[in-house]
Amino acid sequence: MFESKFYFSLEDNIAGTIYTSKKKNKKLTIVVMSLLILGLILAIISMVINIILGENFAFDIILMLIAIGIGVYCLTAPKTWKRTAINTYNENIAPNNYCIVQIDKDCCKVSFYKEEVETSKVVLDLNNMTACFEDDERFVLVFNKTQFVIVRKDKLSGGIESLRENLEQHLNDEGVIYVTKKN
Repeated sequence: MFESKFYFSLEDNIAGTIYTSKKKNKKLTIVVMSLLILGLILAIISMVINIILGENFAFDIILMLIAIGIGVYCLTAPKTWKRTAINTYNENIAPNNYCIVQIDKDCCKVSFYKEEVETSKVVLDLNNMTACFEDDERFVLVFNKTQFVIVRKDKLSGGIESLRENLEQHLNDEGVIYVTKKN
């Protein structure tokens, strides 16, 4: 059994939120950006043809501005995710004193405590883990592509290598991703 007892910081929440959102929206962002580029090219060609023919090209300009606006929104989405993570942390997580994450062979239990009293508890099946991210400070376990659990390495009992092996066993399914960030 692995256990990590730690103060759940704002940085932990931001890291988990941004990683989960990027993984969840990656394919959609690629499709949207590809369609926007194609749309811009077609709008420019249409505008050039309209200018050559002496017709009104105001509609082409409006379409290009809309496409550019959507593109800017897609590129600035991570800042929105960061603001959402900060608000969620301040409203829901900050009042808690600490967090305990316990991982068995097939189960992950997350409990939040305030003044030695458990305020919330979630039990997750490791077979529902859809992604895992590791950096120098933490593991981010993603369940069902939307919910994440942070495991702090510096507060982990049970060994980092043993936990990594346990997580990799649950990530052998197709479509499940294990990522290690190298600094």
